[in-house]
Amino acid sequence: MKLARETDSPPLRDEGEVVSGLKSEVGLTTEEAQLYLDLLKNGSAPVSQKRGGMKKLQGFGMVILSGDGTEFIPVHPRLAVANSYRTWRESMVREINERRMRVDRLILELIPLYEAVTEKRAKRRGEGLH
Repeated sequence: MKLARETDSPPLRDEGEVVSGLKSEVGLTTEEAQLYLDLLKNGSAPVSQKRGGMKKLQGFGMVILSGDGTEFIPVHPRLAVANSYRTWRESMVREINERRMRVDRLILELIPLYEAVTEKRAKRRGEGLH
C-alpha cells in the first residue's frame, strides 16, 4: 500500500538497521518503524488511508495531523526521536518515583518490627548485667 505523493527520496544506507534502531531505541514495532520511514519518504499520508500504528506514532510525537485534518505528517527525525525518548524517560522517571514511594512505605512498615526486637534484645542484655 503506497502512501500519498511518492517522492524521490535519498535511499538509506541500511534500511534494516534503521528499522532495527527504531525498534530497539524508540520502542516501535517493525510495522510502526516502516510506517514512519514511509511517511518520511513520502512526506505525508491521507487520514483516509487507515494504517495501524499511526496512533502510537502520534502518541510518541513522531507524527502530527495536518492543519486541515486530512493528512498525517511526519515530524522531523531530530524532534521525533527526541520526543519518543522524552516520553520514554518521563515514563521511567514516573515508574522510579512510584517504586520509591512503595519502597518507603515498606521501610516504614518494617522499622517498628526491627526497633521492637532491638529494644527487647537491649532489655535482655540489661537484665543480664544486674
